[in-house]
Amino acid sequence: MVEHSDKRVNTVFLSLGSNLGERLQNLKVAIAQIQKIALKAVRISGFYESEPWGNLNLAGFLNCVLEVKVDQSPQELLVEIQHIEKIIGRTVKSKNGEYSNRVIDIDILTFNNKTINSIDLTIPHPLMNQRKFVLLPLAELENGVFLPYDLNSPRHYLKLCLDGGGCKRLTSIDV
Repeated sequence: MVEHSDKRVNTVFLSLGSNLGERLQNLKVAIAQIQKIALKAVRISGFYESEPWGNLNLAGFLNCVLEVKVDQSPQELLVEIQHIEKIIGRTVKSKNGEYSNRVIDIDILTFNNKTINSIDLTIPHPLMNQRKFVLLPLAELENGVFLPYDLNSPRHYLKLCLDGGGCKRLTSIDV
C-alpha cells in the first residue's frame, strides 16, 4: 500500500477477469499488485464464475470487482494496470471487438464521477451496463455509486441487463 498525503484521493472501481491457467491465483496476484498502488485497503467483491461474453468459443471466466483509492490520474492508472497485466502474463489485447482467452483482464469501470473519452481510455467503461459479470459484483460494493452519465446505480442497470450468459457467485474464497 502506497502512503501519500499530498495528492487527491480518487475512488476507482476495477473489474478483474481471468479464463486461462489458474484463474483464482491470477486474480489473487492481480489484487496483490493493485494493493501495492492503492492508498488504503482494497474492497473486494465476491468471485463470480461466468460464461464468456462476446465470444462463446472462449473458456469460462472467474471475475470480481475492486474498489480502490488511488492518487494517480486515470491515464497514470491505466499505465499501472497494463503493467500489472503484463507482469501476470497478458500478451494479447482485444482488437476490433474480437475477444480472446486471457490470463488476466483489468478494466477501469469508474473513476470518481469522471467521464473520459480518449483514444486509449473510456470511463465509465462503455459496456459495463451490458455485462452481468460486472454488474453483480459491482452492486455488492456500490455503496452509493452512481454512473456519471445518468446518475443511475449498478443495481438499476442489473434490472435492465439483457445479458443471458450464466454468472453465479462462488462461496467462501479467501484472498
